[in-house]
Amino acid sequence: MTSEPVALPVLSTAPAAPVPSQSAASAAPAALGGGCASKTSCGSSAPATDPEIAEKIANHPCYSAEAHQFYARMHVAVAPGCNIQCNYCNRKYDCANESRPGVTSDLLTPEDALAKVKLVASEIKQMSVLGIAGPGDPLANPKRTFRTLELVARDCPDIKLCLSTNGLTLPDHVDRIADLNVDHVTITINMIDPEVGERIYPWVAYKGKKYTGREASKILSERQLEGLAMLAERKILAKVNSVLIPGVNDEHLVEVSQTVRGLGAFLHNVMPLVSAPEHGTVFGLAGQRGPTAQELKALQDSCAGVDGADMNMMRHCRQCRADAVGMLGEDRGDEFTPDTYQGREIAYDLAGRQAVHAEIERSRAENRTERETLRITDSGPKPDDTVLVAVATKGSGVVNQHFGHASEFWIYEAGRNWASLVQTRDVQRYCEGPSECGDGASVLDKTIAMLSDCAAVLCSKIGPGPYDALADAGIEPIEVYELIETAVAAAGARITAARTAAAPTDGSGDAGTSPTDVAAELDLEVRGGELVDVDLLDPDLMDEDPFAFAVHVRPGAGSCSGAGAGKGGRDGGCSGHGAEHASGSRTDGCRTDSSRTDSAHTDGADLEVARS
Repeated sequence: MTSEPVALPVLSTAPAAPVPSQSAASAAPAALGGGCASKTSCGSSAPATDPEIAEKIANHPCYSAEAHQFYARMHVAVAPGCNIQCNYCNRKYDCANESRPGVTSDLLTPEDALAKVKLVASEIKQMSVLGIAGPGDPLANPKRTFRTLELVARDCPDIKLCLSTNGLTLPDHVDRIADLNVDHVTITINMIDPEVGERIYPWVAYKGKKYTGREASKILSERQLEGLAMLAERKILAKVNSVLIPGVNDEHLVEVSQTVRGLGAFLHNVMPLVSAPEHGTVFGLAGQRGPTAQELKALQDSCAGVDGADMNMMRHCRQCRADAVGMLGEDRGDEFTPDTYQGREIAYDLAGRQAVHAEIERSRAENRTERETLRITDSGPKPDDTVLVAVATKGSGVVNQHFGHASEFWIYEAGRNWASLVQTRDVQRYCEGPSECGDGASVLDKTIAMLSDCAAVLCSKIGPGPYDALADAGIEPIEVYELIETAVAAAGARITAARTAAAPTDGSGDAGTSPTDVAAELDLEVRGGELVDVDLLDPDLMDEDPFAFAVHVRPGAGSCSGAGAGKGGRDGGCSGHGAEHASGSRTDGCRTDSSRTDSAHTDGADLEVARS
């Protein structure tokens, strides 16, 4: 269908694109820290430095990677219609077996949505956020959307309100969004170049006309960027979702990220294309593949830039259904069918919710104190050497799930004093029963392939079969029940230091390959003897430091003593042939080892290993 073009301001695809409200565009980076680059908070576990932003994201599971371990979300499907068509979308109703955007089992009226929210929030008291995300576009259904938000704001004052939109009509509704105190809005922006967009969007319907091809994408992009700038001007936190479509917009999304950051986007969420043929989408039926987990991470890293200086990325998205209920990564929607709330007068348990939230915050404060005590962080300059570590968890900030029961793994970048969540990866459960695992060999093979770039897997328990299979694939299985960041940093420090110690030297003087270099990295000093080797020990020996280590020395004479040879600051020493000093119930100190030294016998007392 051909129509006369709408007279809209033309935006270039350059990052500094002007918008109709130039003051909004220029004010956005100042108001929101240029995409949160200065806040060390969005999408991370570090506290925000801006009190207003800190309050907005404190218990929002999508805007805070830490909060998503403790708080739940809920979507209500009240918006059936949509004003654009995407080649990756197929809105489905009465669909219980798919977990992806646009899918719902029931379409609700605003009144039914309120009843369901009150029931869910009283049963799942850690639920902190209500979002309207479909199954169509909420702003293509403004009456139903805003009526729902009004009712929830009236009866459930402690719940944060959010909505997601394609952005086509966003500029028309920003003032209404602000009036309702909706302070989190997600816009799906897959392109800023209409040439790219015409491969994604067959048509858009705007002001009573249908547009196709490049013209449709041009209108959509201009309206999206205008709406984003208007949100930023009003200090409404905007998250930009982008679907990574290999061969279509993969090389373009870095430019998208830079542009939306310049217009004040708070967070960028690059998601993988879901394109299985059975979903019935254009891309799925045409055989368009989605990205691998490794491709997705590489693109997210490129958008983030060095140390997240370019854009703060959301790494824990689960691509939720339009009727999702529960923690991210789980769906408890089948517990709340229409017969549980329709036609019922449901009391809202505000006091009970406040008590649960207070307990959650107490637990989070304890975890934060432990991270600070151990100097574990995910902000600021990261270590030069890191590895990827997969974690099986049921939430609450703890490694607490059996390997075979995991339906997803959280992927952390790990190093000494460093634990940063960079991705979540779905897997088919290897173990279907509560205590016994079946054959599952092909499922296990797929899981191992998905984790092939990880150095270790942390879980509370793992069977001998998958343990051996992971080890054979070069992935270290580690059983531990511990605060996630503590266990991740311990594993990362041990693995990276051990790799450094084991790296061959070529005599060229490169740093980081000899025992002396490792000792320097660990702040060790050997006096009265010659350092032979440094071994990193079991992470369970970790106490104040996130790892333990032992040193092998060739003494000049005498015994070895000093502070921190095994535990960073504790006294420990060794004497005698191959002796090992123990302090308390943990292994500490340094040791000599006849298998590694020409002369291990110690007679004197002038050898010392100290932690500086």
